Amino acid sequence: MSQNNPDTPTPKEETLEKKPKGRSSIDMTEGAPAKKLLLFCIPLLLGNIMQQLYNTVDSMVVGRFVSSNALAAVGASGPIIHLMVAFFMGLSAGASILISQSFGAKEYKKLEDTIHTILSLTLIVSVVIAAVGAAISPLILRLLNTPEEVFPMANTYMIITFIGIISLMLYNLINAVLHGTGDARSPFIILVICCIINIILDLVFVLAFDWGVAGVAWATVIAQTCSVVFGLWRINTGDKVFRIHLKKLRPTKSIVLSILRLGVPSGAQNALSSVGNILVQSVINSFGPVIMAANVAVIKVDSFCTMPIMTFGTAVTVFVGQNAGAGKNDRIKDGVRSALMMSVGISLVISIVLFLWGNYPLALFTQEQAVIQAGMDKFHRVAPFYFCMAVFGVFSGAIRGQGYAIAPMLIGVGTMFVGRVPVAFLLSRAIGANGIHWSLSVQWALEAVIIVLYYHFGGWQKKAAQLKEKREREAAAQAAASGKSA
Repeated sequence: MSQNNPDTPTPKEETLEKKPKGRSSIDMTEGAPAKKLLLFCIPLLLGNIMQQLYNTVDSMVVGRFVSSNALAAVGASGPIIHLMVAFFMGLSAGASILISQSFGAKEYKKLEDTIHTILSLTLIVSVVIAAVGAAISPLILRLLNTPEEVFPMANTYMIITFIGIISLMLYNLINAVLHGTGDARSPFIILVICCIINIILDLVFVLAFDWGVAGVAWATVIAQTCSVVFGLWRINTGDKVFRIHLKKLRPTKSIVLSILRLGVPSGAQNALSSVGNILVQSVINSFGPVIMAANVAVIKVDSFCTMPIMTFGTAVTVFVGQNAGAGKNDRIKDGVRSALMMSVGISLVISIVLFLWGNYPLALFTQEQAVIQAGMDKFHRVAPFYFCMAVFGVFSGAIRGQGYAIAPMLIGVGTMFVGRVPVAFLLSRAIGANGIHWSLSVQWALEAVIIVLYYHFGGWQKKAAQLKEKREREAAAQAAASGKSA
């Protein structure tokens, strides 16, 4: 990070408003929407795959070279860790929307101020989460009925992961910054390098040093720290329209309020969904290590297979954000339609593959046939509903990109607590573990139906337009007041 005096304008800062966009960024306000979405999605998808490989490699290594109990231990900590970072991830999403809109409107000074503000907030929040998470890990695992044979390893994995959560949150923010400016290529290159580091360290720490779950946890922390270093280096030495300066790392009140307005709904959805997942995890834990291990394996396979679906949702948010910032609302509908067709088509292919041949990827995580069969039971009940995820992802991404994030939050949280959680508790008692799997399908179906109805009939476009006009009036008033005081 540069340490230039922020009070002394540099030539770079003086021309910030006129500086051309970086070559690695994609301007989605021009050209065919489908083509621009694909150009953005391909490196974004590959980057997301690399990101997912971090924890997936952890699970593969401990599942194949340690034990199924170790695999269950890694999975038991997942929902808890996600809960601790979920709200912040929502704030990152809010920052990404603000970054996209500033980039599309070519307001580069505001873009740089936004980045410094969210970075300073991230440093504060991540330190608090690391300390609190490591301290309460044993208590939470006990409350979730974690089996005794799994508990020691799960606790070790959680504590180490929380120690390294600062790097995790910082890199997720760097990703949001790069993606918000249309750059999906740089995160992909960084993740390829760091994923290789993670794989090598996993094998060294587990096979050579015999550290077990502690080894894969430390490997991930080290690799994520490398991601942060490389990401900051890319921003400050690349062709970006902004730079990060240490002395500028302080919150700007108006930007904090904007980030909270855009990010709190997503953060609340993430946090409440994590609470729901923890409740479901407690039901899964009650069925013992085999079902726990199968659930971990399915989640890891599922995370790769649903990655294209989630990628289109992210791309739509950036696409809509940039075009809304540029005032090109006529392009938005075309982009949403193109993304929906591509995402649903891909989801149907994935559903067929997992329904028929899901046992092959499951075998990468375990050789125990009981675990593989339990995993296939889940695939048979959730895979046919992947298209529902595609529908929800695209439409909710479009709504968020316009800066109106409350409705997707309410839909996501509502379907979790009205659909998945009660169905999981009730059906698991009636038909066993398969009842938990059906609860996920119920949630996805409800999300898709409600978001389609809201997108077409909810009047959100009018509300989003009114909100934008209000922000523009406030910004104009602030600028006028600043001019008078000067």
